[in-house]
Amino acid sequence: MVRVIDPQLLTFDIADTWQARGLVAAQGKTYEVLLSVLAHNYDDAMPVLLEVVYPGFRSITAPFLCTAGRVDKIGAVVANRIGKSGQIQKDFVLYRNEVALRDDFRRLADRLKLADHERRELFVCVQRWVVADRRLDPLMDPKDPDAKRLTVH
Repeated sequence: MVRVIDPQLLTFDIADTWQARGLVAAQGKTYEVLLSVLAHNYDDAMPVLLEVVYPGFRSITAPFLCTAGRVDKIGAVVANRIGKSGQIQKDFVLYRNEVALRDDFRRLADRLKLADHERRELFVCVQRWVVADRRLDPLMDPKDPDAKRLTVH
């Protein structure tokens, strides 16, 4: 079960959550993905979380991910991204496969020295963030008219 970030928590309590510590520690692509993962899972609490982590926070700036993650037909993890120029980059490749995504977040969890329950929460959030799998279903029987061609979470 994912713990909900309660906006009524004191600032130092929020700053001590794995979510806040992750935003401080993550960099580059990992930061972009973590920000999107947190926004997808904690939509209502994000303004409070961002204000605690970045006092005076008003708005995120490009580049940032504007959709949840998906696995494309060849197995890459992709999302739509707003680039520095403000243009939407559709199906922007973030990781070559799900293993690379898992390993990136495993390294982040190690760097943060997350407890077991925090690791589980992080990976449940990452798993929820990947909302679709567009690879062909290898178990599909093409003769079955009710078969789904794509797998979906």
